[in-house]
Amino acid sequence: MAVGFFFAPFILHRLGDAAYGVWVLAISVVGYLGLMDLGLQSSVLRFVSKGHTTGDHEGSSEAISAALWVRLQIGAVCLVLSVGLAAIFPLWFKVPPALASDARKAILLIGLTTVIGMTFGVASAVLSALNRYDLQNYVGLTQTAIRVMGVVYALRTGHGIISIAFCELIAIIVSSALLLYTAHRLYPELRVKLQKPKRETLRKLWVYSSYAFLTTIAVQLVYQADNLVVGAFVSATAVTYYAIGNSLCRYASQIVGSIGGSFVPAASTYEAAGDTAGLLALFRNGTRATIMVSLPILITLVVRGRTFISLWMGPQYAQSSGTVLIILCTALFFSFANRTAASIAYGVEKHKASALWAISEGVTNLILSVVLVRWYGIYGVALGTMIPSLIVHVVFWPRYISKLVGLSAFEVIWNVWAPMFLAGVPFVIASYAMAAFPVHNLTIFFIQVLATLPVYFLAVAFIFRGYVRQQVVPRIRSLLFTSAH
Repeated sequence: MAVGFFFAPFILHRLGDAAYGVWVLAISVVGYLGLMDLGLQSSVLRFVSKGHTTGDHEGSSEAISAALWVRLQIGAVCLVLSVGLAAIFPLWFKVPPALASDARKAILLIGLTTVIGMTFGVASAVLSALNRYDLQNYVGLTQTAIRVMGVVYALRTGHGIISIAFCELIAIIVSSALLLYTAHRLYPELRVKLQKPKRETLRKLWVYSSYAFLTTIAVQLVYQADNLVVGAFVSATAVTYYAIGNSLCRYASQIVGSIGGSFVPAASTYEAAGDTAGLLALFRNGTRATIMVSLPILITLVVRGRTFISLWMGPQYAQSSGTVLIILCTALFFSFANRTAASIAYGVEKHKASALWAISEGVTNLILSVVLVRWYGIYGVALGTMIPSLIVHVVFWPRYISKLVGLSAFEVIWNVWAPMFLAGVPFVIASYAMAAFPVHNLTIFFIQVLATLPVYFLAVAFIFRGYVRQQVVPRIRSLLFTSAH
C-alpha cells in the first residue's frame, strides 16, 4: 500500500493524465472478471479454517480441490472474455485514438494476470485460514518489489501501459508460485486432486459463497463502476481526477482491512467452540480498534485533503480530486465502523442479509452515479457512491448486529460508536488549527499531522480512562517491573 501511495505520482506524471486515465479504466474493466470467482475465496477461508481447527483435513482438502477445479474452468472463460473486452474497450469509453491499440493489448495482459491470481488465490486463502498473515505479507512484498522495479525501468526507458501490464503479469506469476509452496509447507495434510469434485462439496461451497459472491458484485459496483461511469460519460482525463481522490479512500480502506484481517477465522473459531462471550468481545474490541485507527486518517483527509493532494500529485488536482475525496470519506466513517461486524457475519455464516444490502447498495450506487454525473460531473458520481453507503451502514447494520452478538442498535451506536467518534472532536479542532500554518512539502505535512495525534490519543485515553486504569496501567507496570528485574 505504501509503495502504491508513493508510486502513483511517478506513474501519473510519466504517463500523463490521458494515459493514466486509460490505465485506470483498463484495470476497472478487467476487474469485473474477478466476479467470476463466485465468492469461492471466502468459502475456502471458512472451510479450511474450520477443518484445520477441528482436525478435518479431508474436508479442507475437498474444499481446496473443488475451488481449484472450478477456478480452472472459470479461468478459461475469463481469457475468452478478456479478448472480447479488449475489442470493445475503445468503443465503449472515450479513449484517445492514439491510445486505443495500447489499451487493447494492456487489457489482454491484465486479463491473464487476473486469471492467474484468481486461480492460485486458493493458496492465499489457506494462509489466511491459518492466520499466517506474516507470510502472506512477505509474499506480497516480493510481488510489489518485482512490480515496482519493472515499472520504474519501463517508464524511465519511455515505455507505457503495455509494459506496466507485463510487469504486473511477471509479479503475479512469481507470487502465485511462492503462495503455493508456502501453503503446502504450512498445511502438509492437504491433498489437492484436480478432478471433478463431489456434488455435495460443490453445494457446500456454493451455499456459503453465493452470498459472498453478491458482496463481491457490490464491491465491484462501488469501487470499479465509478471509474467506468466517469470514463463513459465524461472523459479518460476526468477518470484521473476522480481516481486520485478515490485512491486515497482505497488506501485508508486497506489500512483498516489489515486490522480486521484475522476477524473472520477468529469468529469461526469462537462460533465452533460455542463461545458467545468471545464473539461479543471480538465485536466490541475490534470495532473500537477499527474506529480508533481509521478516525484520524479520515479526519485528516476531510479537513486537509485538498492540501495533501496538492503536495502529493500537484496543485492542479487539489480542488477537483479533493472534493471527490471529501464526499467519499463521509461514507467511510460509518462503513469502517461496521467492518468488524461484517467479518463476524462471514465467520459465523450469517452474511446473507449483509450480502443483499451490499448488492442493493451497489446497484443504487450505479444508478445514482449515472443520473448525477450528467448534472454534477465527477462530483455526482461521488455523491452516487456516498448516499446508498450511508443508508446501509447507518440504518441497517446497527440493527443487524443484535443478531450477531446480542447488542441492540442503541447499544451499538451509543456505547460502541459514540465514545470513539466523540474522541475525534478535539482532533478535528486541532487539524483545523494546524491547517492555518503554511506547508510546502509532504514531510512538513506529515510532521504537522503527527504533532496533532497526541491530542487524539489523549482524548481516547480520557474517554476510556476506566479501562486504561484497570487494564492498561497494570500491564505497563508489570512490563516495567519485569524489565527492571
